[in-house]
Amino acid sequence: MTDGQFTKGHLITLLISSAIGVGFGAGWWFFGASSVPSGSTPLVVVGVVAVLGLAGWLVLIARRGAGLPAGGGREESPFGKQYGIAVLLMLVGIFGGARVLSGVLELPDAVPAWVLFVVGLHFLPFAKLFGSRRFLVLSALLCVVAVLAAVLAIAGWTAAWQLVPGFGGAAVLWATVVAGLLDRQGATSPAS
Repeated sequence: MTDGQFTKGHLITLLISSAIGVGFGAGWWFFGASSVPSGSTPLVVVGVVAVLGLAGWLVLIARRGAGLPAGGGREESPFGKQYGIAVLLMLVGIFGGARVLSGVLELPDAVPAWVLFVVGLHFLPFAKLFGSRRFLVLSALLCVVAVLAAVLAIAGWTAAWQLVPGFGGAAVLWATVVAGLLDRQGATSPAS
């Protein structure tokens, strides 16, 4: 889906992938907020505002793109077999690694960092699949945040196991959504 003209098919892919980023970013944000022992209410409010703002932006982009030319149909959709395999491998990695961390190594606190790391890795094939290097950046940043959580926790800040993947994962996912929407905002107008 990397042809020169931005079509309805491209818009649908942008909206689906952005909605996924907003949703999973929300999950990470609220996980981080729930890990704050006291005073998490302002963090929850910030998360709600961020989610509503991004969701509203998606709706506006969808409405502005209503007059785009057809194209990028199902046969060109990146949400096919390779996408499914990447997601399946991610799920196997998450559950297998979580089981080893919790049961064998007795490090259940490390599971959020592991999950974020595996999620980051699963974005690697998306660069080719979606035709965007932005997924390589997303992959690298999520993995760096996960490693940072481990380093900080091992160094003695045990709350980093939850806080860094929570807020860091949300920030990376939401920033990627914003970058994608800014990149294509002008292209959603039929006059473009």
